[in-house]
Amino acid sequence: MLASLLVTACNISRHLTDNQDLLTKNKMEIVGKLKEVQSSEIKSLIRQHPNSSFLGMARIKMWLYLWTDHEDRNKFTKWINTKLGEKPVIFDQRLAEASRSQIQRYLENVGYFKSKVRYNKKFINKRKNKLAVDYQVDLKEPYRIHEISYEIPDENIRFYVLYNKEKSLLKRGDIYNAYTLEEERNRISQLLKNNGYYEFNKEYIYFEVDSTIGNHKLDIIVNISNISIQESFEDSTRYVDHQKYYINRIFINTDYNPLARKTIPYDTLHVKISAGNKDSIPYNFIYKNKMKIKPQSVTQSIFIDPGRFFILNDVQRTYQRLNDIRLFKYANIQFSKVENQDSLPGNRKYIDCNIQLSRSKVQAYTIEAEGTNTGGNLGIGGNLTYQNKNIFRGAEILSVRLKGSMEVQKLSRAEKEGGDKSFLFFNTLETGAEVGLYFPRFLVPVRQTIFPKYFKPKTSITTGINYQRRPKYDRYITNLSFGYDWNESATKKHILFPLDINLVKVNPSAEFDSILNKLEDERLKNQFTDHLILAAKYSFIYNNQQISKLKNFLYFRGNLETSGNILRLTDRIVNAPKNENGNYSLFNIRYAQYIRADIDLRYYILLSEESRVATRLLLGIGVPYGNSDALPFEKGFYGGGANGMRAWRFRSLGPGSYINDDTDFDRMGDIKMEANVEYRFPIYDFLKGAFFVDIGNIWLLDKDPSFPGGQFQFSNFAREMAIGGGFGLRFDFGFFLFRIDGAVPFRDPSQPAGDRWVFNKIKFDKINWNFGIGYPF
Repeated sequence: MLASLLVTACNISRHLTDNQDLLTKNKMEIVGKLKEVQSSEIKSLIRQHPNSSFLGMARIKMWLYLWTDHEDRNKFTKWINTKLGEKPVIFDQRLAEASRSQIQRYLENVGYFKSKVRYNKKFINKRKNKLAVDYQVDLKEPYRIHEISYEIPDENIRFYVLYNKEKSLLKRGDIYNAYTLEEERNRISQLLKNNGYYEFNKEYIYFEVDSTIGNHKLDIIVNISNISIQESFEDSTRYVDHQKYYINRIFINTDYNPLARKTIPYDTLHVKISAGNKDSIPYNFIYKNKMKIKPQSVTQSIFIDPGRFFILNDVQRTYQRLNDIRLFKYANIQFSKVENQDSLPGNRKYIDCNIQLSRSKVQAYTIEAEGTNTGGNLGIGGNLTYQNKNIFRGAEILSVRLKGSMEVQKLSRAEKEGGDKSFLFFNTLETGAEVGLYFPRFLVPVRQTIFPKYFKPKTSITTGINYQRRPKYDRYITNLSFGYDWNESATKKHILFPLDINLVKVNPSAEFDSILNKLEDERLKNQFTDHLILAAKYSFIYNNQQISKLKNFLYFRGNLETSGNILRLTDRIVNAPKNENGNYSLFNIRYAQYIRADIDLRYYILLSEESRVATRLLLGIGVPYGNSDALPFEKGFYGGGANGMRAWRFRSLGPGSYINDDTDFDRMGDIKMEANVEYRFPIYDFLKGAFFVDIGNIWLLDKDPSFPGGQFQFSNFAREMAIGGGFGLRFDFGFFLFRIDGAVPFRDPSQPAGDRWVFNKIKFDKINWNFGIGYPF
């Protein structure tokens, strides 16, 4: 097949007629003194592009098309031809001329008047009918904005526009841009619609541009016309000011069905909901047979208030919040003018708000199959989930999930000595059940109206039990958590769990238990002993990503967690005795006492739609105290794996300069520092690539004879930083991304102090391969 493809590629000219030429390249050149417009900025305007290529060289899709483009093809080759193949792009003179005209118009729209655009054909290989097209742009000096003035006969409209003039997108000295004028129209229209002008639209806004003042300058006049009314009895037109509208009544149909007959009878419920410091707000609920949801569960998501002027942002926010209620499939909001305006107070215009909510099924069952990725260990899993989306008639969600998974985990020598419990090629089995209750409000003994609606509060209560079987031990994890999350703004989120209980019971195999009994290091023993965690957690998240805009963005998450303080205080009050090991316990299980904090800071530089540079900084510290000598195994910090320090396998890096001889247990630290840089770029269709560098390590707070060189020291930690890097492939199918990263160490802190740069030891068989699902960060 490969030989056939090469023959096809070399003889492509036999597929072309005498007057056909294969387009192989478009080139954009900007000539002239000014080069403020980048060639990449206007290259996208070209109407005809060459066939896609792999790594800028092989046109595999075109070759596949030509190879299978014959009459006697079977179903398979036909599928290749239509699904994988790409028809050769034959140069079209009309499209080249259309491209030239489109570029010319674009330059005029962005202020570069009198610029010239031309194109030339150049044969790369005339014998094989291959050509390139060179587009040349002779860029002239741009026109800049000199003065901006306003012609607005409506005094009220004029006040709003001039009062917000500082937010205008039009600035003196800027290059004229027709697209910016259109954005300014949208901005002014949005401004007025947020101040009661329900019927206003951007068609009332137009611009007059005067370029006769010379010296490549122009004046802009912003015009906002009044409403024109054609007189029926005269051949004349009169103009009136725009009307400001106020909300009259709000009707909420919680059983809306667009296909239902209009003759179906509905009942109406009139309610007044307290609005904190404001007067109670009246709502009118329309429903069939029986009201199936508590009114306040809906009104908490409605930002439109009777008596207040129309605000478009409130309508959009209401749409968003109502669509978040899982009980409803979709929401529709309409407004209608009140017919008898004279009966309403004040000299105002009123509109009624009609909110139509289409219900989804209350109960749902789902069966899911999934790929799993726990610290770079891949596996398969499945879930059986039951949901009730309105369990207490307040849009609360009850979720019951049964889950199971199997994974392939790399084992240390100590783990392998525990015996083989593999099933097929999976050596880890996990099953469990989880029950969750989710409330769309704060579950606290105070009135909900004291909290702002934009908080979007949620309360979650979850409990579950999980069984894990590994070669050296079986483990049972029981958990119970109670917490809240809410949005402070569009970019800030808070998560608070005042109660998070985890009970871990470990049953080691007889062989592995004998190994544990020989250990003297508390940190190593702690990985496989029973323990109880009674924690409180808080997280703050900041994310200024704008999905619809190609703009750099920042992500930050800070976590703070503490455990054991309430139990320790209780023991002091009741003067509880210690157990035979000298520790305090609950239900004969030692409880953990620690404080832990970490931050995750990321910055994404968007180079294009599909190319970006992703950076990340991780810092963390955990301090055991009181009833604990070491952090619980699951609360420690680790280095290596598919999501960080990829040149080392999971939990095999550090601590510090400790020599990793692969003979002992997983490495765990009290301190973590890590930084990552990753350049992501497209390769071919769904295949993406990435180059990355990781730097970091973990350390211990105290000196530990089992991990010589593992203690953190300010004078030495920089010399103990590990550095690795490599290349990765991402198979991005839209709904699912599979990742392969190959990495090698550049600097290994476990080597002697003068010999830690290991470039001379890089070999193919030293590559650490990581398989993951989704991006590492």
